[in-house]
Amino acid sequence: MTNLPFKAVAVDVDGTFENDDKEYDHQMFKQILHQLHQHGAHFIIASGRPAGRLIEDFSEFIDSVDLVADNGAVLVRDGKIIRTTTFSKKGILQFVDYLRRRYPGSTKTLLVSGVKHSYFLKSTPPKFKRSHHYFYPNSIEIDDFSQIPADDQYTKLTVDYPSKVRRELEYGFNSRSVEKVNVTTSGWNYMDIIRQNVNKAAGLKEFLAYLDVPRNELIAFGDGENDIEMLKLAGLSYAMANGQDSVKKIAKFIAPSNNDNGVFKVLNKYLNKA
Repeated sequence: MTNLPFKAVAVDVDGTFENDDKEYDHQMFKQILHQLHQHGAHFIIASGRPAGRLIEDFSEFIDSVDLVADNGAVLVRDGKIIRTTTFSKKGILQFVDYLRRRYPGSTKTLLVSGVKHSYFLKSTPPKFKRSHHYFYPNSIEIDDFSQIPADDQYTKLTVDYPSKVRRELEYGFNSRSVEKVNVTTSGWNYMDIIRQNVNKAAGLKEFLAYLDVPRNELIAFGDGENDIEMLKLAGLSYAMANGQDSVKKIAKFIAPSNNDNGVFKVLNKYLNKA
C-alpha cells in the first residue's frame, strides 16, 4: 500500500511536462519515477502527440510508463500499441473534402496521422513541414490526400487553423457524416480531429481499469483544452500556471508553470510528505 493520495499519475506533454524548448530533466524524472514505483504508483503520459514521437521522447523510460497518444486514439504499454480507435480511409477523405470546401486553404497545413506513417502535402509551407517532421517523425509528403494508403490505420487529423471555428467545424461535419468526429485544441491554432467520444480521459479509463486504480486515486496535470476531460476524471487535478483560463477554471489546483518544473515540484511535494 502507498501513503500517497494517488496510485496513478497522468501528465500532458507540451506546455505541461516539457518546457517551451520541448525538454525535460531526465535525471529528475528518473528519481521521481523510482520513488513513485516504490509507493506502487503508475505513470501515464497522455498527449496529443503520436505514439512514435512519444516512444522516442521517453525511450529510456518506455518500460516504466504507459502512453495515451493522439489524444486517446492510441494506447501503448511496454512500448507496443495495444489499442487504436481509427477512421476509415473513406472517412478521412470525406473530412478532407469538407475542410477544402468549407475552409479554403486549410488543407495546406493539414496532417493525417496513421499508425504506420503520417501524411501531409508537398505543397505545405516550410514552417509547417518542419513542425510536422518533428512531431511526426514517420511522416511522408504526398501530392494529394487521395494517395494515403488503404492499409494504414488513421487515428487523427491535425490542422493549423483558427480554433474558434472548432465547434462549427465539428457540428458541420457530423451533420453530414456517418463517422463522427471530436475536434479539440491544445492551446494554439492547431486543431486535432479524432473519432467522436475519443479523448485522453477515455484512454485513461482503460488503463485505470487494467491497473485496478479508481479514478479518485488519479492525479492529472494539463494546460490545454484537450486536457479538460482528463482533469475532470482525476481525483486530484492540476492546471499549469501557464495553462488556458478555461483549464484553470475546472482544475482543483494550480501547479507552477511548465518552465518551472511544475509537475516535478508538485509530485515531489507529495513524495516528501509520504
